[in-house]
Amino acid sequence: MARVLLKVRGLPLPILLVFIIFSLSPLPTKAYSRAHLFWLKSVRHWTAPDHTRVVLDVTGPGKTRVFGLSRPARVVVDIEGMKVKAPGVERVGDGVVREVRWAPKKRGVRVVLVLEGDLKYHFFYLKPFMGRAARYVVDVEKPEKVVVQEKRQREEAAAKEKKERHFIVVIDPGHGGDDPGAIHNGIVEKWVVFSIARKLANLLNSMPGFRAYLTRKGDYYLPLRKRVEIAHDYKADLFISIHCNAAPNRRARGVMVFALSSRGATDNVSRMLARIENTADMLEVEFTKKREVNYILLDLAQDYSRVESEKFARLALGSLVRCTGMPKGGVKKARFTVLKNPGIPSVLVEIGFLTNRREARLLRSSLFQTRVAIGLADAVEEYFKGKMKAPSPEVMMARAREAPQKVGSSASQKEEKASKVPSRIRVAHSSSKRNKAYRRVSHRRWIIHVVRKGDTLWEISRKYGVKIKTILVANGLRRSVIYPGQRLVLPLTRVTTL
Repeated sequence: MARVLLKVRGLPLPILLVFIIFSLSPLPTKAYSRAHLFWLKSVRHWTAPDHTRVVLDVTGPGKTRVFGLSRPARVVVDIEGMKVKAPGVERVGDGVVREVRWAPKKRGVRVVLVLEGDLKYHFFYLKPFMGRAARYVVDVEKPEKVVVQEKRQREEAAAKEKKERHFIVVIDPGHGGDDPGAIHNGIVEKWVVFSIARKLANLLNSMPGFRAYLTRKGDYYLPLRKRVEIAHDYKADLFISIHCNAAPNRRARGVMVFALSSRGATDNVSRMLARIENTADMLEVEFTKKREVNYILLDLAQDYSRVESEKFARLALGSLVRCTGMPKGGVKKARFTVLKNPGIPSVLVEIGFLTNRREARLLRSSLFQTRVAIGLADAVEEYFKGKMKAPSPEVMMARAREAPQKVGSSASQKEEKASKVPSRIRVAHSSSKRNKAYRRVSHRRWIIHVVRKGDTLWEISRKYGVKIKTILVANGLRRSVIYPGQRLVLPLTRVTTL
């Protein structure tokens, strides 16, 4: 060592320091190899009502460069320091993105999205979170005229149902698309809640006086604010968001229903007011130029939503416990974004714990999902029982024109025609002393019929006294084809005279 120091003693000090630093630093080849440790694992896509999302699953971030090309319209994503096993193509063909191609290139990977036109897009990177891998996301927006047309269709559907005086229930299956929700015991939350939501919508649509709509009709992600906007577009009378729970404690079990806390409503009032003042028709409230008055109007709408939400939450919890046998987790208050619906009673239902093996096994069962849907449908009917709407004057006049009354009709014929009026209207008219003896109340119960060999829909309809159309709607069937072992939900109505 002394001899080495003697040899370098004659060198200037700066040259000696450079020599030492260079000898201690890693070789460039090793740094280059480390930059190529990240891989492009897969390419996925989802089609939502207002955009198409393309997801690039990667093992880590790289240096990206994104730009657009024309003739044909394309979005090119170059990721430097990335590898892929082989070139590939993902066919989309949804009217927004035609296809997605990817292939290795020098020192990286190139991904090309072939678009159907000159459309806007957003590109961003998501870090690993809660067991989910890192990913690059490209959101391609649909043409504005398509989004406006879909919004107009929702508003027209709402206007039609309001004219018929139907109660509109908007059901929100939580998560979706790139957001799978909780994943435990081999069960993915987004699929369970979507199945329950569809069953609930079918049951409500089979009940007279109700119309149900879903916020998402497939496996795609919707921002939380978009779900609230859809509920306002439909002018919903009730909003139900369905989720499954998860907890570190594997023994945690039961069903919980959340309503908006008063603190959350007041904290969010300023931001809501700015949005709602621009779209005052969502509340059917005429806002004024005085900001103080607008605060009062919005506060009243929030108070109504909070009180009615708690009322329905208690009904839903009791009905779910009765129909499913799950332990009662109680009615909770939270500040979920989807619950901040001024003027619309809104609840979030947490159905069981996926981390509990017993409840996870139940939630996987189609029969148990049907029982959950029945419990919520009963709660909806109970909630609106004292709020039944009579048909609008326009509908009553249309019915009168279709069946004009003869001038010489007798009193018995009038009574016969009056008996054909829906029961909810008869209850409304029975408050007078003259008709008090003819008050009739309907009670609904559900039967799950297991189809046997040789059964037909006509025989089942005749046996239980339920219309074939009602059976089809309640079970989401498009064709009158049934098979042995299939479970059919049948709504039975028993009318009693008080």
